[in-house]
Parts: sequence; structure tokens; C-alpha cells
Amino acid sequence: MSKLPVLTKNYEFHRVYTKGRYAASAFLVVYVLSNSYNNIRVGITASKKVGNSVKRNRMRRLIRENLKLINEQLKNGIDLVIVARKSEDTADLETIGKELRYLLNKLDVLIEENDA
Repeated sequence: MSKLPVLTKNYEFHRVYTKGRYAASAFLVVYVLSNSYNNIRVGITASKKVGNSVKRNRMRRLIRENLKLINEQLKNGIDLVIVARKSEDTADLETIGKELRYLLNKLDVLIEENDA
């Protein structure tokens, strides 16, 4: 499986923050903005409020792994920025996955199974 293209520049993140739509949950905030490309670009951030570097990197890995699992269900032509919120140590792969799918579905970014 190939890697997802990523947002790397500060202005790309800022554009998604200011012009995009968002939805929030206990562990995550997801920002979505359509782009002119025909693919999905992803940016994942975790501030120091999440915890030390070990906890921040763990949250980023959990988010990235869940994105790999639902990559085929995402609509093309969008920029996603996923922000990890301050959380306890109860965040695991399944919990993050449920919240991520819920938020993406709320933002109408997931392709319906009936449409496929």
C-alpha cells in the first residue's frame, strides 16, 4: 500500500484551517477542504497539550494507521487536517478509528457503501 500524499507547508495547513469545514470529538478535530488535485492530501498534528513526544507520536501513528484502513472509502480531491486533542491514555486503535470514521462521515467525506 502506498503512502498518502501529505500536507507539509504551513500555508497549506493554514488554508485548510481558515477556509475548510471542521468537526470535533473527544480525541480528534478534523478539518476538510476540497482541492484542485484528484487525490487526498493529509496533515496530522498533535500539540504539546497531548503529552510528551512519545504520546504525541503514538497518537499520530494511531491516526495514520486508521487512515490506511479507510483510505479506499475517502472521496478524492480533498485536503484533510487531523488534530489530536488532549486526551487520557485510553486512546487506542479502535477508539480513534471509531471517532475518525464518525467525524469523516459527519463531514460527508466517506463514500457510502451503497454508492460503491
